[in-house]
Amino acid sequence: MLRLFVERGNEKGLSLKLSEDKSSFIVGRSTTSDLVLTDYLVSRQHFKVDRQKDLFTITDLQSHNGTYLNGVKLQNEAMLLAGDTIRLGETLCTFGTEGEKTEGQLAGQKIGGYHLISRIGVGGMGEVYKATQVSLGRLVALKILSPELTNDRTFVERFLSEARAAARLNHPNVIGVHEVGEDHQIYYLSMEYVGGGSVQDLISRGRKLDQLRATEIVLQATRALEYAEKVGIVHCDIKPDNLMLTEAGDVRLADLGIAKTLNKKGKADQTEGVFGSPHYMAPEQARGLPLDHRADLYSLGVSFYRMLSGKVPFTGKDAKEIMEHQVFDEPEPLSRLEPDLAPSVYKVIDRQMRKKPGERYPSAAFLIKDLDLALNEIRTGVVAGPDDDPRNSSRNSSRRNISARNIKRRRFLGG
Repeated sequence: MLRLFVERGNEKGLSLKLSEDKSSFIVGRSTTSDLVLTDYLVSRQHFKVDRQKDLFTITDLQSHNGTYLNGVKLQNEAMLLAGDTIRLGETLCTFGTEGEKTEGQLAGQKIGGYHLISRIGVGGMGEVYKATQVSLGRLVALKILSPELTNDRTFVERFLSEARAAARLNHPNVIGVHEVGEDHQIYYLSMEYVGGGSVQDLISRGRKLDQLRATEIVLQATRALEYAEKVGIVHCDIKPDNLMLTEAGDVRLADLGIAKTLNKKGKADQTEGVFGSPHYMAPEQARGLPLDHRADLYSLGVSFYRMLSGKVPFTGKDAKEIMEHQVFDEPEPLSRLEPDLAPSVYKVIDRQMRKKPGERYPSAAFLIKDLDLALNEIRTGVVAGPDDDPRNSSRNSSRRNISARNIKRRRFLGG
């Protein structure tokens, strides 16, 4: 029986059975949809799948952010084939049978010097397989660029740039890269295999982490960013999906597909366009301005907020609206959502998520010091003093004049 499987997003693990007793299936945010998704970048009725006997087609339902079939935006009705990927918002689905979902179409094949065992992940640019490197007999994660994208040099270059960026980051908290190669026009990236899933897996469907575990995760991720800062790389897509976990629970930073290298001025431009995840994007990134390492610290702060509260700070009907919130609006205070956390935790997240880069931590090293203090406070229950509790201070000085903010908001929207 063919199904739609949610491979990435809040509903990861759910599936929709495309049974013979129905001819049309709706996927969207509406509670009346056949597959209900809580991704705020998904429209109420996002796309539909029609069935005529053993033939399936997919049609976008004029969604705000579009439906992407195998990485290509749908313009008209298209045929669905087993193994196809469908991206809507930050959710990614695959179409196929239970066996295809579990193993993947390439399972059992040999690519380069690797035997593919089973598919362990799906992304916007391709699939990731658990594989054996034959020459060394070791398990690896093999990322395969989607065949539909191999003819597009832009995607190939982005795939290769990920390998180059990852190869520069030799650190215990960064996924290790072994090699990048090509076999009969199949591009692959061989990486360290970690078997603990991602942080997103831990917090999907609105789940939260306790403050000790969340702070430990953020501390390890910050150590990875400290190293990236030293070698002049901005990740540009820090989020729970890209914080992988070993079976022992250690953090490995992954997916440097849109990472950027700093120029001589210590900045990374965005002349090729704005890429990243709107829910976690720093304000300057959303505006298309030059970036530095402080953009990653902001995104990590949003991830921290999400781990503890069970929600992202900003939502909206589409990516543009969410990015507007990132630029202009203050999030709901975490202390209001979770009033029983250590005061140092509020202080850390507050500083990470400041709108102006100059008001954030100047470097990952300073953030590491405060995270160490927060961990000590969580473990011992000893608070430095009431003056250090951000709940006792006003943030009015950092808020913009309402009329000026409205003018800037109109400019951001192109009005």
